[in-house]
Amino acid sequence: MEIQDNHRCFVCKSTLKKDQYRMNTSVMKPVCLQCAGSEKEKQSEENLLDSLADGLVCGCI
Repeated sequence: MEIQDNHRCFVCKSTLKKDQYRMNTSVMKPVCLQCAGSEKEKQSEENLLDSLADGLVCGCI
């Protein structure tokens, strides 16, 4: 049984099935059990966090 809205692993983009994934709490995205804790997950997490400020300029300087 697939979970609603065709959720996909943010690392490998595979379709997630109920009870076969966990949430990455740093980026609040679902990750499949095969990618969970892997180097690929850590790299994808870093890429997402690095891109958060793309195009933004801090006005506090």
